[in-house]
Amino acid sequence: MSRVWHLSLRFVLLLGLLLPLTSAQAQSPGVSEARFARLARGVNLPLWFWYGPEDPADMAGHFTPSDFELIRAMGFTHVRIPINLGTLADSAGPRPEVLAVLDEALAQIVAADLAAIVDLHSLSLADSDAANYSGALETDDALVEDFIAFWEGFGTHLAATTDPEWVFIEPMNEPVFESNPARWYTIQRDLVAAIRAVAPEHTILATSTRWSNLDTFLTMEPLDDPNIVYNFHFYEPFLFTHQGATWSWDAVRNLRDLPYPSSPEAVEPIAERISDATIQGYVRGYGQERWDADRIADRIGLAAAWGAQHGVRVTCNEFGALKTNAPEDSRVRWTHDMRIALEEAGIGWAMWEYDSGFGLVLRSGNMTLIDGPLAEALGLTPPALVVTMD
Repeated sequence: MSRVWHLSLRFVLLLGLLLPLTSAQAQSPGVSEARFARLARGVNLPLWFWYGPEDPADMAGHFTPSDFELIRAMGFTHVRIPINLGTLADSAGPRPEVLAVLDEALAQIVAADLAAIVDLHSLSLADSDAANYSGALETDDALVEDFIAFWEGFGTHLAATTDPEWVFIEPMNEPVFESNPARWYTIQRDLVAAIRAVAPEHTILATSTRWSNLDTFLTMEPLDDPNIVYNFHFYEPFLFTHQGATWSWDAVRNLRDLPYPSSPEAVEPIAERISDATIQGYVRGYGQERWDADRIADRIGLAAAWGAQHGVRVTCNEFGALKTNAPEDSRVRWTHDMRIALEEAGIGWAMWEYDSGFGLVLRSGNMTLIDGPLAEALGLTPPALVVTMD
């Protein structure tokens, strides 16, 4: 993995943003009702700055103002922008041409009355391929120092160029740290402190280990900073949401037609045609767990209770079901039950994702075909087909 991390001073100097902090800037306000409301309903936009075009000119045209206007018209309040660090910067420092595209995109998003989460989604695409988005941060002390230094520079830039009421900072997507979770929480504390020193008014998203799952989320201790939203991801039950995911767990790669809600009777026809005894056992176990709206609501309620206990705001900015092999009616019902559970719990959300395997729309040329039943499950009321003129 190439080093792209010695960026802080160069990043700031190249942008001309080495500005002294006033005492007022050093204060960190909490998250207001109005600001948190902008995280109410969101959608992820991958395949743009993460697994997207390599040419900045193609990045610039990947989403247009008309796309953002459509997203807002559908009823979304924000978008989450996954970013691969190796796309934004290389070993020579920041890529100004990519940063300029991001700056313009953020301006267009806000102009469309949408908030934006700037999500550092992976350290490298090689790490993403292995679903280890935090890469060697778990073992490499020098890398940790460089990563914090990078965020000092990038945070300075975001503070100078974006409105904290509309742009949120997510320093690391789905940190893994399976063997040493305590290390992540130390790193996160230092990351938040470094960003806060240069971006005193922006809200920061904090999260837990093992891909931000709910169980690790519930073990987190809040940080000593009132201007933080605590974030988890939810793809439960994984056997259902990831059936057909060829990049994932062996048990789901060839799985298909698994229904939701689950019961022993509903899954038995699927189990009977599976020759692998281990996977067959997983399927029958899924049936016995009887996943339905109540079970999802119970799980989401744990996150809401954790937030209430600690007096902090909570969001879930990834949830979704892959459409490759899932029955469409099951996928729509699961999405509906998830959305209802999150909203009734007062938890902001962002579905994964806009226009790919888990997606809400199919984009082709200047046409956008919207999945009507899925949109309805999300509480949206869009047109069936949109033709843009950008």
